[in-house]
Amino acid sequence: MKNWMGTGSAALSFVLWGMLPLYYQFMPEVNMWELLSHRVLWSAVLLGGLFLLLGYRLPWARLRSEPRQLGLILLAGPVMSVSWCMFTWCLTTGQVLATSLAFFMTPLFNIVFAVLFLKERLSPQKHLAVALALAGLAYMLFSYGQLPWFSLIMGANFAFYGLLKKKVHYDAGVSLYLESLVQLPVALLIIGWLGLHGTSQFMAGDWADKLLLMGSAPATLLPVGLFCYAVARTRMSTVGLLQYIEPSLAFLLAIFWFGETADPVKSVGFAFVWAGLLISLLPLHLLKRSRVEWHKP
Repeated sequence: MKNWMGTGSAALSFVLWGMLPLYYQFMPEVNMWELLSHRVLWSAVLLGGLFLLLGYRLPWARLRSEPRQLGLILLAGPVMSVSWCMFTWCLTTGQVLATSLAFFMTPLFNIVFAVLFLKERLSPQKHLAVALALAGLAYMLFSYGQLPWFSLIMGANFAFYGLLKKKVHYDAGVSLYLESLVQLPVALLIIGWLGLHGTSQFMAGDWADKLLLMGSAPATLLPVGLFCYAVARTRMSTVGLLQYIEPSLAFLLAIFWFGETADPVKSVGFAFVWAGLLISLLPLHLLKRSRVEWHKP
């Protein structure tokens, strides 16, 4: 049950991540740093309010007695901020290809990190799934004719965040709240600086703009929280393969919702990736068991 809860939470987190463009299409034109700062600010407010409402107190004594765990949590916040900075920059500058390729590369980094640092062993199914995913990625890279350094760094950074969360033994709510708190001073400085110079969209916009900026916190906290819950309860290699749900949904939304022209290169790449993902999720061990029982006299 624990494994299925982790797998289901990972899948749901990537579904929500893939659907995020539906929310961000209504976002006003806003400075990237202001958007990121408000995400941090309202994340801290939302999580702090929930803890207060539920009467939950942070385990400060335990955190002080486990400096390594505290260090991992505090490091995870800036690492995630780097990922969000790169992702937001891609959205605000039209670098859709860089974002798409990064989403493709992150699961591969997750699997590599799982094998190297967590000593996970890949099943034959996952070996085949990884081979198919690599084939799809290699086809895209060969077709586009360049090595996407930005996407490589972005993909590796998010995979590193997943590795950090795998080593954190506190629940997702506590770690996410501490991640927000460690970034809050910088976020408040940016918001204050933009407000003093009269360039704050939050101050100048109407209430709809304000609510959209505030809503960026729960819109991103929910998938991140589910992701953190999942990595603590299932294998990183499984999370890595499930992560292909995110770029696949973004691809489908781009075609059927935003009316973009289908990219034949990405279509072939997605076909390879989805074939690998389906193979990795097929319960072949159950099929083998059923076959053995069928042939029993």
